[in-house]
Amino acid sequence: MASRHKWILFLIPLLLLFGSFSQSKVIDEDLLIKAKITPIKNIKKAPNFTLEDLCGKKVELHSFKGKVILLVFWATWCGPCKKEMPSMEALYRQFKHRDFVLLGISVDYEKKERVKEFIEKNDWSFPILLDPKLRAYHLYEIKGIPTSILIDRQGRMVGKALGPRDWDAPEVISLIEVLINQ
Repeated sequence: MASRHKWILFLIPLLLLFGSFSQSKVIDEDLLIKAKITPIKNIKKAPNFTLEDLCGKKVELHSFKGKVILLVFWATWCGPCKKEMPSMEALYRQFKHRDFVLLGISVDYEKKERVKEFIEKNDWSFPILLDPKLRAYHLYEIKGIPTSILIDRQGRMVGKALGPRDWDAPEVISLIEVLINQ
């Protein structure tokens, strides 16, 4: 009987350990699919990069550690990109004070003044980073724009969206809520 108790005492920590691994599951794929975001099967850490913002300040992705991040690769000349920007702005405004960051990464070859003028004209308030040499674009293996990458609080890429989305749709709001609360 005493040896049975020893086995139970040995097994309980193991079960708790394995249970914590299963709880660290990134996110239910159904939530991503409902939000029209493709789950990333081979989840890995988001590669770090440093880009300039519209004021010339260097911004490093890892400076947002512990936050949910939505990277959106776009350009001023891209019609579908422009189409999704109002909903991106709405999503950003809803969650910007809740450990959520939306980074618009402009791949415009034009000077930053053109991008800045476009952003100011439309009154977008989410951060804009400039990637004219396509460093982050290639680092994330982007094939076209708009493309968005969703990164969880642990810095793992969990979803990818190709083409424009309705970023303030209820399914997206629910997904962001779950990711923030993890």
